[in-house]
Amino acid sequence: MEELRGLDDTTTNESSELPWWRSPLNVSLAALLLLVAGFALGTFVPRGDDPTVHNSVDTGFLQDMRIHHEQAVNMSLIYLDVSAKGMGDGSESRGTLRLIAREIIVNQSNESGRMVQMLRQFGAAETNETDQVMGWMGEPTPLDKMPGLASDAELKTLQESRGAAADKMFGELMIAHHKGGIHMAEHVSMHGSNDEVTTLAAAMVKAQTGEIAEMEKLLAAIG
Repeated sequence: MEELRGLDDTTTNESSELPWWRSPLNVSLAALLLLVAGFALGTFVPRGDDPTVHNSVDTGFLQDMRIHHEQAVNMSLIYLDVSAKGMGDGSESRGTLRLIAREIIVNQSNESGRMVQMLRQFGAAETNETDQVMGWMGEPTPLDKMPGLASDAELKTLQESRGAAADKMFGELMIAHHKGGIHMAEHVSMHGSNDEVTTLAAAMVKAQTGEIAEMEKLLAAIG
């Protein structure tokens, strides 16, 4: 009995001297604290992949870019109409410009639809309902002075143009239009908080930069 009692005493002493992280009670308490902390983080801290997380830059960009995209699509439709009336003169540049115009119509129409969906997720208006744009960039500008936006007079001139004159004017107007769009897209890429918005903006920059380079080569060939 004395030997057993001595063994029990030794075991008790060793148990009482265990590091805190090997104590079953302490381990259980730590696990409980981690569980509570994880629940709190998941409940009260917005997740980075939450599609509704956004700031005023995200919203302003989507609203203003919708206006910008609508004109690019309209300009491309005008060009496809007027350029079709001069297809018999054998212009190689015209065929490529018409292809670019079709791509703009498809791609920017799709992007506009996605922008509307995101604005709805944010609970925001689907377009800028004021006469001022780019306030979200710290560059408040009257709507008709938005960078790259063609004037009504320029669109009318494009509509009345034919042949190489129409090719050249469409290229020049669309290059300026793309540069204005890139300016906005680069800003939201740096200052937006919604992952999908910044990803969309980065894709716009890449696509439109490539189209600018291609159109500049075509315009050089037109002379």
